[in-house]
Amino acid sequence: MNKSIQVKTASSNYELVINQALIKNYNFKWLVEGKQILVIKDSNVPKEFLGDLKTNLSRSNPSKLISIEIKTNERNKSLEGLQPIFEVLNEEKFNRDCVLISLGGGITTDMVGFAAATYLRGVNLIQIPSTLLAQVDAAVGGKTGINFQGAKNNIGAFYQPNLVLIDIDLLSSLGEAEIAEGMAEIIKHSLIANKSLFEELEKKIVNKIASDKESLIQIIYESSLIKSSIVSNDEKELGDRALLNFGHTYGHAFESAMALEGFSHGQAVGLGMVCASHLSLLKGKISKNEFDRIKQVIKLAGLPTKLPKNFNYSDFREAMSRDKKILSNKLRFIVLNSVGRAEISNEIDENLLKESLKI
Repeated sequence: MNKSIQVKTASSNYELVINQALIKNYNFKWLVEGKQILVIKDSNVPKEFLGDLKTNLSRSNPSKLISIEIKTNERNKSLEGLQPIFEVLNEEKFNRDCVLISLGGGITTDMVGFAAATYLRGVNLIQIPSTLLAQVDAAVGGKTGINFQGAKNNIGAFYQPNLVLIDIDLLSSLGEAEIAEGMAEIIKHSLIANKSLFEELEKKIVNKIASDKESLIQIIYESSLIKSSIVSNDEKELGDRALLNFGHTYGHAFESAMALEGFSHGQAVGLGMVCASHLSLLKGKISKNEFDRIKQVIKLAGLPTKLPKNFNYSDFREAMSRDKKILSNKLRFIVLNSVGRAEISNEIDENLLKESLKI
């Protein structure tokens, strides 16, 4: 049976559906019948999934069904990288009633989401994330964007999809490292809002959750509930949605400081959560025992817990200064009050920041 979450925001409401075989069996007719459809596939997604999706979509009688493939990496997540999408839309005379469908990881959902937000000032969007990281993070919440001049996601828009399908069959092609990246976001959600989920991860994370499909569906569901609840209450990150940036203030700087190479997003966030937890410990917000438990879960998930040898503080600090989360010239850090509770902190001096990196 499908697990379903209704995401309700100020601008729109949509359904998030979680199960197996959704690409093959979901009934798209309500959204695609008689419409022009463009599917944008991540080159990393096996072609058989695209074939299954197009076969299913064809049953709903779209007026046009086209697919293109894009190469996805942080360098292509750019204005130039968007051109092939806009060229097809323009050349094929897609109208405002068309539907864009992403089939790929977080870079794909970000890029296709931004294309949908800006083509003809906004068209229909279905997100079908293909990685665990995208399923629990990028595809939920309406953040879209591209990189510009070395800064991550600094050109973008808040734009909600019409539907998100989380088909766990797509995860079958992923390696352990890619599953670990998704676990970073699930761990994050547990740390900021659900102690019980964190304790469940402590018990199960060593047993290869991804191989137990029922457990995986449930954990994705619980994680997505946390994000959808926060997003519903704060669509445009004016308040509590900033809590979702736990570990990201560090993580984005780690990525940018390394010129978007070397560290994947999930790895950078995993390491960022260790630093943010250490900052919470230094501020007296959590105990040493809690910090050790957090670090252990992150390590068991297959994520880094130590800074790389080529770490350069000056580059890291410069990357932080370009962070989009700066408000009134202050960089916002998310710290934990305990496992399952977090808060926003603007009062972090340079010495404390440096000390938090000593992990």
